[in-house]
Amino acid sequence: MGPNHNIGLSGYAKFRGRWKWLVLFVGFPLLEVWLIMKLKTSMGWLLTLWLILMTGVIGGSLAHRQGFTTIQKMQFEMAHGRMPAATLVDGLFIFAAGLLLITPGMITDAIGFCLLIPTLRAFFRKRLVAQFKRQFRASNVMSGTQSSSESDDVIDV
Repeated sequence: MGPNHNIGLSGYAKFRGRWKWLVLFVGFPLLEVWLIMKLKTSMGWLLTLWLILMTGVIGGSLAHRQGFTTIQKMQFEMAHGRMPAATLVDGLFIFAAGLLLITPGMITDAIGFCLLIPTLRAFFRKRLVAQFKRQFRASNVMSGTQSSSESDDVIDV
């Protein structure tokens, strides 16, 4: 037997961290195919194919338009000396929406269209920023450092 013949607890821990990727790359596409087959049964192949193509075309067009507007907004903010952090995150979400919308499938289209709605995008942005802050604080605590906002030695000018 090879060096990894005894999986034990460490093998279980490795699998526990990877099951999410297995669900994402195997389970999710299977769910999409199942849903497309259900649509085909209820609507027919032609209408199902038309629906998939149209959501891609319409969604791609909306993502393109919003992406262009977001780039202009970033340029405006930078020209006025402001860091476009929120706009950059919006741009990331719009890019992700475009990728999801050109991917065949109804679930990916629904998620992509949700990312194109500014109110929902702002909600997801706040949650993402909060998650990054929690991770940043946790990594600072584990490394024994503290962020500049927690330090009393910082003097803003």
